[in-house]
Amino acid sequence: MNKRYGDIMKFDQWIDAVNAGVRGQLGNQVETQELGWDSAYWVSSHGNAAAVLNNNEQDVTITFGDGDKLSVAHQQPAGAPEVVAAKIAAHLR
Repeated sequence: MNKRYGDIMKFDQWIDAVNAGVRGQLGNQVETQELGWDSAYWVSSHGNAAAVLNNNEQDVTITFGDGDKLSVAHQQPAGAPEVVAAKIAAHLR
């Protein structure tokens, strides 16, 4: 599901790719819940994370259970699904 950054990845594709990355790293240690078309929630025995698409439909705010926040533009390289999945998984380990 990796796309080149010249291709526009819609949020639902992006969140599916992030989820696949988180689950690929943590397996059954994490549970995922889609809260709506614009949000998802992950929980493990070590923490939780919620990703919400902002009103501009380009930026995503990820809030972690410890109060840390991360904001990324999901259509930019810094917001690549594998990058974001690694950051979420690190918080949930």
